[in-house]
Amino acid sequence: MSVWRLMQGPMGPMHNGSQTQLLIILVVLLLLVVIVLLLYRQPRSDYAEKPENEVKSNNIDELGSGDKLGVALRLLDENERRVVEVLVAEGGSMLQKDISIDLGFSRVKTHRVVQSLIKRGLVTTEEHFNTNKVTLVDWLRE
Repeated sequence: MSVWRLMQGPMGPMHNGSQTQLLIILVVLLLLVVIVLLLYRQPRSDYAEKPENEVKSNNIDELGSGDKLGVALRLLDENERRVVEVLVAEGGSMLQKDISIDLGFSRVKTHRVVQSLIKRGLVTTEEHFNTNKVTLVDWLRE
């Protein structure tokens, strides 16, 4: 069925104002479809390839020992990264309660982050009165 026939309907031809409104609606819908298609086809910058000279090596063996910390930090989530950075700034060892205070974490959150770092093999803990002493592993401090 044609658009013209739909506009005429059972009551006969529509008034000129109604035809204009329908034409405006159709044009707006067509423009929306075109905009959506253009946005959909546009490449996203997240996936854009970097120039060859900007591509960094991902081979850990090619990185110096000082870069081990950088590699480890890139693999951690934000909270784990913050804890490791605080430990590095304090010389590699710190009390767990001081980590909580410095970062503004609750005791439970600090405990969970430290346990996650222990599982990853990045820190060790030893009891120190009513708290733990958290220490970076040797290979990370080098």
